[in-house]
Amino acid sequence: MKKLYLPFALLMIAILLGTAACAPSELKPVTVGLSYISNEWQGEETIIADSLFTFNNPNNYPVSLDAFNYTIYLGDQSITLKTVAPGVMIPANSTISLNYANVLPFTGFGGVAFEGYYMGKSMAYVPAHIAGAAPWKLLGGKEPNLWSFAALAILPTLRSGPAPADLVSGVADNNTAAAIYIKARGTVDAVQGAMDKAWASYPTGPCAYKVVGKATISTPNIAQSVDTPFTFTYTKP
Repeated sequence: MKKLYLPFALLMIAILLGTAACAPSELKPVTVGLSYISNEWQGEETIIADSLFTFNNPNNYPVSLDAFNYTIYLGDQSITLKTVAPGVMIPANSTISLNYANVLPFTGFGGVAFEGYYMGKSMAYVPAHIAGAAPWKLLGGKEPNLWSFAALAILPTLRSGPAPADLVSGVADNNTAAAIYIKARGTVDAVQGAMDKAWASYPTGPCAYKVVGKATISTPNIAQSVDTPFTFTYTKP
């Protein structure tokens, strides 16, 4: 019976060596691709742009997409930044696709006009938004109505005047009413008139994006993670 121990031991060693040989020793980085950037919604104040990325796993075992971040640029201006932790498994020698919605505002913090021109170039409020309408039009946004912006105080100005009922009944102070109307109408004509003229001259395309980011993968079989930095260009007609 003792003679059986040696063949059995040799068999176990062979199995262990075979298992070790099959275990992954190198984690190849994932290959990232950008399929498109396309507007799902485009309005006067907000654009929602969908971006579709692909991730190809060249390894013969599954990996986990642990982290993914990217910044979308229009020219030299960053228009959106996204950092996510997908935690998605990519099967061996396979490709998956992930879609992300990017919210692009026209004004306010992170806004194309506000951040890029009012803050970024230290321009006055109205000229900054008129200048910012140029990239906004390239992105696919609709012409903004500057008269609705709180900074111009058109709504408070109108509300500070006489009530419509007093105007109709003829009991309102005509001088006050005229002054309020002239101020509000003058602001709208001057500001929106400049926007209308500039908007008509701005091109609608093409819109050339640059996307810069990094994807990180890992696998439980190897005590390390691997980054894939990338830079893409994408032109939307």
